[in-house]
Amino acid sequence: MYKVMLVDDDYPTIQFLSEVIEWEELGMTLMGTYENGLQAFEAAQKEMPDILVTDIGMPKMNGIELTREMKKIKNNLQVAIISCHNEFAYAQQALKLEVQDYILKETLESENLQTVLLSCKEQLDRNHNRIDEVKKLQRQVKMNHDLEKQRLLQQMIQGSSTTLLELLTAPLYIPVHYFIHNYYEVKKEFISIDILQFAMQNFIQEMVQTQQNIHCIHFEYQKGFIFYPCQASIKHDSFGELRVLLQQFRNVIKEYLSVDITFILGKQGERRQVRQEIQSLLSSERQLFYSRRDTVINKTEQSLTDQQDQEIFSHFEEAGAQLKNVLFERDIETLKKKLTDWINICVDKRYHPQVVKEWFLRLMLDVNMQLRTIPKQSSHVEVLQEEIFYLNTIYELQDWLIHFVEKTLQKTSQHLKNKYHKDVIKACYYVSHHLHKKLSLDEVAEHLYLNPSYFSRLFKKEMQITFVEYVKQCKMEQAKDLLERTDISVGGICAQLGYDHQSYFIKVFKKQVGCTPLEYRGMKWNGVKAK
Repeated sequence: MYKVMLVDDDYPTIQFLSEVIEWEELGMTLMGTYENGLQAFEAAQKEMPDILVTDIGMPKMNGIELTREMKKIKNNLQVAIISCHNEFAYAQQALKLEVQDYILKETLESENLQTVLLSCKEQLDRNHNRIDEVKKLQRQVKMNHDLEKQRLLQQMIQGSSTTLLELLTAPLYIPVHYFIHNYYEVKKEFISIDILQFAMQNFIQEMVQTQQNIHCIHFEYQKGFIFYPCQASIKHDSFGELRVLLQQFRNVIKEYLSVDITFILGKQGERRQVRQEIQSLLSSERQLFYSRRDTVINKTEQSLTDQQDQEIFSHFEEAGAQLKNVLFERDIETLKKKLTDWINICVDKRYHPQVVKEWFLRLMLDVNMQLRTIPKQSSHVEVLQEEIFYLNTIYELQDWLIHFVEKTLQKTSQHLKNKYHKDVIKACYYVSHHLHKKLSLDEVAEHLYLNPSYFSRLFKKEMQITFVEYVKQCKMEQAKDLLERTDISVGGICAQLGYDHQSYFIKVFKKQVGCTPLEYRGMKWNGVKAK
């Protein structure tokens, strides 16, 4: 909404203009009316209008003087002069001040003024568009410059170029590695990742514009580096000053971008040592993963081995069984408690982040597999992989998992509740929880305290399929999932799904899917779509 100021010492004119114009319909708001130029100018110094509608002949400061003074403050101010003076001298002065229009009071009608106001609005729109275009071009130039520095940083890390060191003109630097928390959520709030990166770098550069040698360079996804020049003097606490500066960065970025960020400080060194220290910071992923969010920490050395990391998988079967129980019982509080136990094990052992993420992802794929046995429910594996990949810390992972399972339980519960009879829902959950064994209609009916014949009719009416066929479909869905994402043998999958004879399992699978289990696995692993 453009702001309009009315100035005239003739009260009836002010009242007429205030009431006759539909300001909001024009995309405007009347910010104030004033009886002389001086009063209006004092108000404008506190808040400038976009459009000024003023009389000429007024006490204390006339309309020409008011226009001249206000244009000094805001040169793109749009002005319409309404006057009873039909003299060339006044019109000439108005033209010199680039007044939008000059209307005589004797010919003043609401339609005339509305036309003038719309003309002012169009000019303001054009001005804003030009300013936006200039800013867009300036931003693009700076973004291209930032991308070039990012490319030089990557080349330096790879060892293919040292051109970036030419930008680092100070003799000593402290490299700082930064990480954006909850990146998978943050990036949804911005038009593009480039805009987020540009905004962050802008804030940092503006805060250090008096210090020429500080450089902020984005690296990849949620990561970047700051190169802080320092002094080699025991009397000068460069690390202390840097910590204060980084705390300021955190506060500003949190306030204006709603982004949490953690900084890991590297060791002080000469320019030629920067590459080595950057590589060391890039390997500090384990330290970051187990740190609390939104902090400034010093880099520490890591000494754990890959063999120790693999110990986490000894807990997978137990965790998977617990998760399966949670899905069946719909018990989110138990999940939170068990999840805390799993997190504590990881924190205590300091397993490598990628191993932990793989472990959690496999748990989520188990959730996905369970969902495939519930009518019309599924979850995109690719989305799960992407979101887990962007998580920086194990505490983010914990929050993400709880949110995911809560959302999943709510979604499935609401869908089934709205569409199916409660006993059919219970039967579906029972089947999902017992796919490892032979399932009979009588067994499930007994579990539900229902007559088998009644349950059979109810199930077919609700699901449009017999109970036996439904169980068969669920087992084949789970078989497809295991074939897609594991290397378990066909015989092993057959046993897991409660089939006594592999040949019968293969026959059922081929009838349901259109190919044998081994053919299906080959197609999926080679990226070929199957039924």
